[in-house]
Amino acid sequence: MRNEESWNNKIKRKFINQMFSPRIEKDLLKIHEPDDLPPLESYFIFGPVRTGKTIQAAFIFLQFAKEDYIAASYKKMIFVKTSEMFNKFKASFNDDTISEQEYLNQLSEADLLVLDDFGSERPTDWVLSMLYLLVDRRYENMKTTIYTSNLSLEEIADKFGDERIPSRIERSCKLIEKTKQQEVRK
Repeated sequence: MRNEESWNNKIKRKFINQMFSPRIEKDLLKIHEPDDLPPLESYFIFGPVRTGKTIQAAFIFLQFAKEDYIAASYKKMIFVKTSEMFNKFKASFNDDTISEQEYLNQLSEADLLVLDDFGSERPTDWVLSMLYLLVDRRYENMKTTIYTSNLSLEEIADKFGDERIPSRIERSCKLIEKTKQQEVRK
């Protein structure tokens, strides 16, 4: 039976192991899940390092996964660091199994996409073009997206030399500024 108990006892740990890096997995298992998680919608979570942006996004992602599991709706969810996303784009140039366009479509069409460390990439013309395509597609199709960043939207606009990407994020996301360092139980 698909319920919260079976999620917690049978599925959650396997899901965490499959979806997250070992470091995030370790933190998710150490840090107490917040009782006051925000409702699932699009967020831009920003602030200095070690304030818990990635972990908050991961907990929201897990909440979505739990609801999806219980409802047996099988929605597509992707959690990716933007640096890894660009590595996969570049790898697709020499990969016959997936093209750059197919990967962009997967990211664009996912029911929930978490882009971790957004704005950490070097803003080349190609990077900006790919980011714009992805952000714009998700914005236009009202797809739930969670961005984490060490930069504010203003800082991203300055870094990219363009306000189109931050403008779409601002119009589609609730902003969460993290200021306190995340406490991790040892």
